[in-house]
Amino acid sequence: MNRRAQPLYALLVEDSEDDALLLVEALSRGGFAPDWKRVVDEEGMRAALRSREWEIVFCDYNLPNFNAPSAIRVLRECGCDAPIIIVSGAVGEDVAVESLRQGANDYLPKNNLRRLVPAVERELRESEARRGQQLSEAKKHFAEEALRASEERYRVLFERNPVPMWVYDCTTWRFLQVNEAAIAHYGYSREEFMALSVLDLRPGEDAILLGESRSNHRNDDPLTRGTWRHRKKDGTIFFVEVVTQPIKYGTTKARIAQALDITERKVAEKELTRIKMAVDFSTDAIAILDDASISVYHNRAFEELLGYTPEELNAVEGGPRALFVHQQVVDEIFSSVAQSGSWAGDAYLASKSNKPIQLFVRVNAALDGAGRIITTSIVCTDLREQKRAQGKIEEQAALLDHAQDAIIVHDLAGRIKYWNKSARRVFGWTPAEVTGRRVQDILYSTPEPFDEAMVELLRTGSWTGDLKQQNRDDKEVLIEGRWTLVRDEFGDPKSVLSINTDITAKKKLESQFLRAQRMESIGTLAGGIAHDLNNVLGPIIMAVDLFRLKMTDPQDLELLETVSVSARRGADMVKQVLSFARGLEGQRTLVRPVQLLKEVQRIARDTFPKFISVDITTAEDTWSLLGDPTQLHQVLLNLCVNARDAMPQGGRLTLNACNQRIDDHFAAMHPEARPGPHVVLEVADSGTGMTPDVIEKIFEPFFTTKEVGKGTGLGLSTTLAIVRSHNGFVTVESHPGKGTKFRVHLPAELDDVEANHSEGGDVFPRGQGECILVIDDEASVRSITSQTLEAFGYRVVIAVDGAEGVAKYAQHMNEIAAVITDMMMPVMDGVATIRALSRLDPNIKIIAASGLATKGAEAEAAGAGVKLFLPKPYTASSLLVALRDLLRPGN
Repeated sequence: MNRRAQPLYALLVEDSEDDALLLVEALSRGGFAPDWKRVVDEEGMRAALRSREWEIVFCDYNLPNFNAPSAIRVLRECGCDAPIIIVSGAVGEDVAVESLRQGANDYLPKNNLRRLVPAVERELRESEARRGQQLSEAKKHFAEEALRASEERYRVLFERNPVPMWVYDCTTWRFLQVNEAAIAHYGYSREEFMALSVLDLRPGEDAILLGESRSNHRNDDPLTRGTWRHRKKDGTIFFVEVVTQPIKYGTTKARIAQALDITERKVAEKELTRIKMAVDFSTDAIAILDDASISVYHNRAFEELLGYTPEELNAVEGGPRALFVHQQVVDEIFSSVAQSGSWAGDAYLASKSNKPIQLFVRVNAALDGAGRIITTSIVCTDLREQKRAQGKIEEQAALLDHAQDAIIVHDLAGRIKYWNKSARRVFGWTPAEVTGRRVQDILYSTPEPFDEAMVELLRTGSWTGDLKQQNRDDKEVLIEGRWTLVRDEFGDPKSVLSINTDITAKKKLESQFLRAQRMESIGTLAGGIAHDLNNVLGPIIMAVDLFRLKMTDPQDLELLETVSVSARRGADMVKQVLSFARGLEGQRTLVRPVQLLKEVQRIARDTFPKFISVDITTAEDTWSLLGDPTQLHQVLLNLCVNARDAMPQGGRLTLNACNQRIDDHFAAMHPEARPGPHVVLEVADSGTGMTPDVIEKIFEPFFTTKEVGKGTGLGLSTTLAIVRSHNGFVTVESHPGKGTKFRVHLPAELDDVEANHSEGGDVFPRGQGECILVIDDEASVRSITSQTLEAFGYRVVIAVDGAEGVAKYAQHMNEIAAVITDMMMPVMDGVATIRALSRLDPNIKIIAASGLATKGAEAEAAGAGVKLFLPKPYTASSLLVALRDLLRPGN
């Protein structure tokens, strides 16, 4: 079994990126997982040494503005005791000896890295031994200094460290101390930091993994090091390397941690891995040679094509150059490379079995300042399969006209040579009309998509992707294209075979399906939020009813009324969320538009910027209308918020209500309108306005012109859904730079009768000492319900879930007169609880309650045999009235 790769933090002082990559590759093959950085001069080396600790340093002897002796000096000046190995080209033995004398740990020639891995392993062992001794001495010294150092000096050293640091409790993992660098980097204030734990810095899924590892984390570990993902206060995710060690912090077992941001390094590693994978999985055979023409790397395709492993290739006499069958070609290649740095053309290479293979070869070289070759790349494309494919094109051409896909052949400039029947069906042009014309002039409104696809095609030989094209009628057609580069007998690109599938209908269906999924998800989310909010609002509403009975001071009663109105408004808004997400119908009452506009005006003036004026221009004799006040309130607020966003520099927002009688002629011009009296609610702004193409899309769900994170695209779709549920319709008038006016047309209620209920008409019937079992998993709901019942003459038994409720009913069956149970609980939900109670007592009297007040919830309760259902949040009055009706004799 292969051993796991050993992490290695390596600093490379090397001006050649290719040499650095070859060194890293050699380390990887030797069982290491290098975490490395390359620098080219003294400034870069000093910056790298300041940024983190390195386990080993590799240095070229001579760099353009730097050398190995200087690097050794910089290493020691920076206080770094990492071993340094000189890896350089051909230098004299005296130079190598002098490097070792000046402090280098070893010397290796670049053209022979066989001793690299053993040398690294030896230096790491010796370095580890030195660090162990130094750590022991450092601990002893630190302990002695800590006894003498003052608390102020420790604080200054801790706070001024440019790297984020903190001290945390080993038992609770909560922060005990953080420095200024941590506060600045993570975005939390010191107070916020001290209220967090180490787990809170991790994204949710990572925090779970960290929590699981706590059992394996020993508090007395002398030093721990790990790479993690952390999250800043603003949500930014980044990578850190965290080093911790024990620290004395009074009587608390604590550790001090240092967190180094390594996000850039992780990105670079990912990019290097991606490049290496791309090369490894390339269908072209690729080999990399060093300055001595020795192969330092070749990919799998090279090995599969020619049969040589890296070791076998370097064992060939003459090296990789000897694979070329004709020596004159080799001379031509490397003469051209020496002059221009590249060469491309056909050549024969001999495989391991000595069989010549015709290939299209591209040779590129990296040259130093003196024109010497440093690294050479050889890329070989096997032409055999392509030549066979080209021979079949004419044979297959007759079959192309029977294909369902639009098949087009054009040259590299885009001039069309072939156009099958399906292309005529999809795009509308006949072959005679398009032959010889450029495809980018016919099918594309702009040439950029075609040009980008061609660049990729010429680079790789094939391209697959989606494109927006246009047909003869200038209508957009979505195409899934599969392009193949066709080469001539010399391997040169000749033409493009393009197979195009019309996916316009498919994409439209996918979009509709995804939109339906989003709407379903919103409905599910809204249901969960509604249940929790109703459990929060219920105790507030019932507590207000209890306080109202105990208070007599007018000011206190006025404050209670404000709380009551706000809580009820919140409950109504929860119903509205469900109304949009699940199609629930709101409660319709008589609404006076003038009063509605005044409420919206007050909210807008209190919350909008002061440079936006909010005015009402309406008559007091405006008709009333029948509707849900909360939903209509939301309609106007949605329109006002959009108006505010359209006036970033300020302006005027005008609200208006007027009467309108729609006749048959007007209704004929507006399909959603119905003849009869209407009330028109207007929201007008002096903002930026909209273009006609934007107006066509504004009511589509998730369409928005706002920046990402500043709009959901649901406001106007919600508005339209509410207006249509009131049998109304919306019209829009807008011009760029001249503002926008929305008109909401709603049927008027000419029979101006007040709603059939009076303010302050709540009824609070009292009990006669009956015992009531209250089952609810929300502590606040249980508490306020119990207090309310006891205040009005009932005795109460409470249970935190259905299982406990069933058990308590079995104990007090002869005392309990009725049961009030929540429908959504853990352990045993409401339906299961009701059925279990009914088996104990078929004549039991039950009231079901739920924060998810939907017809489905009521149906569930009714299906379990419950006659009374209370939607949360319920008032004290509604609860007491329901109990009175349930306990009435003969019921």
